[in-house]
Amino acid sequence: MSEYRIGKVVAVTGDQVFVSLLDEDDDGTAGVPASMTVDVPSEDGPVPLLIGQPGTFVLVSLPAGYLLCMVTGIEMKEERITAPELRQATDADLLLIDRVSRSLSTVPVGTVDSSGAFERGTDVLPTVNAPVFAVDDRMIDAIYAGYAEGDFSLGRLSLIPGQEAKVNLDAFLTRHAAVLGQTGGGKSWTVASIIQRICAFPQATVVLFDLHGEYGSAFGDHAEVISATDLELPYWLMNSEELLGLMVDRAESAAPNQIAKFKELLQAAKQADPGNQTLGIPKITIDTPVHFSLQDIVDEFRRLDTERPTGSQGKPVNGPLYGQFTRLLMRLDSRMNDGRYDLIFRPKTYTSSASMSDLFRRLLGEKNGERRKIVVIDLSSTPFDVRSSVISLIQRCLFDFAYWHRRLKGERYPIAVFADEAHIYLSDGDTANEAARKSAERIAKEGRKYGISLTVISQRPRELSSTILSQCGSFLCLRISNPDDQAYVRNLLPDSVRGITSMFSTLRRGEAILLGDSVMMPTRIRIARPDPQPESDDASFASTWAADPTELDVDGVLAAWRSQTV
Repeated sequence: MSEYRIGKVVAVTGDQVFVSLLDEDDDGTAGVPASMTVDVPSEDGPVPLLIGQPGTFVLVSLPAGYLLCMVTGIEMKEERITAPELRQATDADLLLIDRVSRSLSTVPVGTVDSSGAFERGTDVLPTVNAPVFAVDDRMIDAIYAGYAEGDFSLGRLSLIPGQEAKVNLDAFLTRHAAVLGQTGGGKSWTVASIIQRICAFPQATVVLFDLHGEYGSAFGDHAEVISATDLELPYWLMNSEELLGLMVDRAESAAPNQIAKFKELLQAAKQADPGNQTLGIPKITIDTPVHFSLQDIVDEFRRLDTERPTGSQGKPVNGPLYGQFTRLLMRLDSRMNDGRYDLIFRPKTYTSSASMSDLFRRLLGEKNGERRKIVVIDLSSTPFDVRSSVISLIQRCLFDFAYWHRRLKGERYPIAVFADEAHIYLSDGDTANEAARKSAERIAKEGRKYGISLTVISQRPRELSSTILSQCGSFLCLRISNPDDQAYVRNLLPDSVRGITSMFSTLRRGEAILLGDSVMMPTRIRIARPDPQPESDDASFASTWAADPTELDVDGVLAAWRSQTV
């Protein structure tokens, strides 16, 4: 542990420690020279160390150990020489030197005991005049290595390029995570880099929602890319509440009759399906994921809605449920006749209960006997109002699979879900995305128990579900310039590290600050370059406009747009 003293504590608040730097002494064994670089003794000789760089660390003396603090800012003040002092110096033929004071603002990170063991947080803060010491790279190396519990690295430390930025992957995934940053900050780069490193695990299982079709080529043979045109999520996988959400408006006066009759017909349809008789299920309920004929239910609703039996006087009279299902049928017909919903209502591959196994194998990366570690759900061509239903159903199916796997096997089957552009479909207050948000919130609140994790990626943290963000144990924050977004993220963090948000706007592209359970202390990381990279580069107006003109294929673009295929 370094014993090179650089300053003393001059002020302490609830979440900050302010340090006054000492001038360098004559023999160079303490204090900080004007260059701000000190030579810290080590076994291999003096090691130059830059003092005051935001993101570096200092040690503050405590009665029983040390407090490790991260530097968040540095300030220098020059004291003005007064006129009387100047006259006195002139009379005495003395030369006055400008008085300069330098100070650091820091935030507490954790405590280091006499043996060098580090523990996050502290219950004791220093008081004024407490000595402050420099921290060398060896100490930071030891702290990271002791906490990572493995060799999983996201890149290298920005301020110590030779040090791998090792993190605790279990804590990062199990306790959920958020990758936050403005557009162009490197979110796609970061996500691709993380998942590519996860591919080093032989049994990895990752499901990535790709809204812009940029990750399809980023993982090579490790990935199974399921495009929207090749995606089928049949209606019979939905539970009763999801089906009711598609057809029943609970604000209608007829809603109670519609719900009661639908549950009755759904139960009968599932029990009557010939393929279900061979499954050996003791009791089929309205939520059992088995095939049934939705058209039969629609036909029965239509019959009841228009039923006019002959009355006692020989004339037709309205049936007991006449007109009760008119609006339900209109909504359902609208969805079933909408070609965008064919992947749900008109499946071609998964048309029986027996096909459910093939569907889940594909969602989990198995196809034709081959296993892929990454499943990329390409939703770039999926219409906005269909996207929520698709994402909701996939998330719920993955959660249920993880739940029943643990119930059956007594052990977890870890599944990592990455939700790109999560603010679009996991936002608070948007009723159109309620189904997707609720299924994601269930994973965030309960997934840890069953081995399914959620990592949300967003450029607008304020628009994300507050329930999901409150469950995230790690935050990987890239450049965030918007003051409102900075303030929102600041409020998500513990008081002791909120000062670090002041650095968000100065981060370079592909650089991030990692905070939370997965890392021992707040860490500024240069994310490793993904190879291959996702197709998320900015368009170059200058180079494209400078090239020779070419014929624009308007007809081809319009044909692809209309057919929704390339």
